[in-house]
Amino acid sequence: MDTNFAIEIEEKEAERTESSGSGALLAFVLIISCAAHVGLMYTCSDVAFAPLPGDVKTDRRWTKQLPTMQVQKLAEDPFAQRPVEARPAAAPVVEKEEQRVERLAPVTERAVTPELPRSAATTPTADIAPAPAAVDAAAWQPRQTIAEIEIPTVPDDAAALPRLVIPKVERVANAADIVPAYDLLNAPAAPSPATGAANGVGGANALGGDSLVAAVEAANEAPTAPLAPPAAGLPDTLGNGNAGLGQPQSLAVLTAAEDAALNRDANAADAQKAREAAERLAAEQNKAVPPAPEASSVDEAVVAQEKEAVRTLRDDTTVRGAPFDENVAFGLGAWIDPAHPSEKYFHLTVSSRGEKPLPVISKDIVFLLDASGSIANDRLKSCRKAISKALRLLNTGDRFNIIAFRDKFTYAFPEIAWKDVSEETLNAADDWMGKLTAHGQTDVFRTLRGVLAMPRNPTRPVVAFVVTDGDPTSGMTQSAEIISRFNELNGGLISVYMYGVKDKANAYLMDMVTRGSRGSWARHEGVRWLASDGIPALAKKFERPVLTDISVLFASSSRAEAYPQLVSNLCMDENIEIYGKCPADQKELVFSMRGLNAATVYESVFRLDFGKAENLKESTRTEWATRRMYALIAAYTQKPTPELKQEIQRFAVQYKIEIPYEKEIK
Repeated sequence: MDTNFAIEIEEKEAERTESSGSGALLAFVLIISCAAHVGLMYTCSDVAFAPLPGDVKTDRRWTKQLPTMQVQKLAEDPFAQRPVEARPAAAPVVEKEEQRVERLAPVTERAVTPELPRSAATTPTADIAPAPAAVDAAAWQPRQTIAEIEIPTVPDDAAALPRLVIPKVERVANAADIVPAYDLLNAPAAPSPATGAANGVGGANALGGDSLVAAVEAANEAPTAPLAPPAAGLPDTLGNGNAGLGQPQSLAVLTAAEDAALNRDANAADAQKAREAAERLAAEQNKAVPPAPEASSVDEAVVAQEKEAVRTLRDDTTVRGAPFDENVAFGLGAWIDPAHPSEKYFHLTVSSRGEKPLPVISKDIVFLLDASGSIANDRLKSCRKAISKALRLLNTGDRFNIIAFRDKFTYAFPEIAWKDVSEETLNAADDWMGKLTAHGQTDVFRTLRGVLAMPRNPTRPVVAFVVTDGDPTSGMTQSAEIISRFNELNGGLISVYMYGVKDKANAYLMDMVTRGSRGSWARHEGVRWLASDGIPALAKKFERPVLTDISVLFASSSRAEAYPQLVSNLCMDENIEIYGKCPADQKELVFSMRGLNAATVYESVFRLDFGKAENLKESTRTEWATRRMYALIAAYTQKPTPELKQEIQRFAVQYKIEIPYEKEIK
């Protein structure tokens, strides 16, 4: 037992000795390692382990040149408020003004008058008036002065009613001092009933004699006829009560044959003017079309000239618009609000009459296909097939082009702006679209703005059909700014139709752009591989236009507030819808329409009887309020003001409707 115990003690002593030796070795290694690291920190602090760029080295050198931070103790707080010293009081007034003048008077007398400049010696002073020139009273003769506005500052399309065009009148020598407002002796003969009917003053759709519109139109359309020879039995002069004074006889009675002859001459003159206008437009149409622009810049002066050309053709007062009463049909319905019996809401529809329609107009259409990365290749492939189907809906005589847009845009036919519809050009368009792939960003504004640079023939309507996901990610990305800028620049010059390929497409952008551009929009709500199914249906809305660039003017006697104010083009398969509000006691609705069918101007004045109107429901009030709400939102997008925002909120509460795109306009 003792031997085993001794051996066990020796083994424990050996283990204790070994463990103490290992601890000492570990402590020694730690001390050496710490000393080595400290030495490396001091000796290798400036050593660069990898080459640095030149600008980083420069920054490090500048950092070393900075002065060492110093800490100083200030005697007082530099930001403490110091007392503001009081300003010295103004000197007391010890003498009156006249006393100061008297005190300075001797000094003024002794002062030397400064020498006048050379310019003052030649220029008369204001105190000395020139002597009046002698006027010979016997040589003075009164004369008649006629004021004429040669360059009007207010455009004609902004006027509430058509204006009377006053011809240029030469000055009359030795005219009387006082000229009566109406000279009975020299008044032209009153038109006969046949003349009035021929000139459009009478008739079923004409305005009554108490209407200002009728008076203005009758004055503009009345032909200027030479004076008829004096009737038998009438003296050559009619005395005015004073001997030796008389005026040439001007009272005449026209026979039926003479009246018909005058009407034939007036109609022949109008027909000649219409032929000359058509020849001018045909010559413009046969000119070579410039190529499409390669850049996104648009000369706004050129766009303004194109808009002016269309308005000049439509509003040319020298050409009488051809009536189109037999070519259109109207539908009128009304509803009186029981809560407010003094208010009446109406719904007016204008459609092309199937049995006697206006001829279909040849149009220019450009398809804008979003080929950015956000649309994805599967949607792009589906849209290419749908646009190919829409191209086959074009009529003979139509022209087209295709634009693929991203952050940049490219043309299918860059060598010319418009291509005639043919099997060859349609197949070439299909081949070009088949090579498109989805990539890049989406610049909606630059693409829409670029369409305005394409040449516009005033006799051919221009339609832009945009297929996009509606999310601008490049260039101008704010939807409100895009809407405001483009609608102001376009001004209804081209019709814009937009189609969204997914349910999250930007409805605010597409809706407000198309409303301000005589167009419409749609959005796909289903699965993505059917994203383009609605494109052919939307393209069919403008397939056969018959009247374009339409202006609708309600007579003041109708007391109507109607929306939309910018109506769409009239097509064979698409009606014009107008909602309005007027007093409940209004008996009839009177308005004029003027538009273009190629080079022909059509214009008619219509009168619809509310007694024959269809009885509608309360939804008519909501439809009118909704369209007026959109007009308020468009005005707020153009120029946001607190007053207009309050009007939008007040109007929504009054008519119990929601504010569309309330989040977007905030």
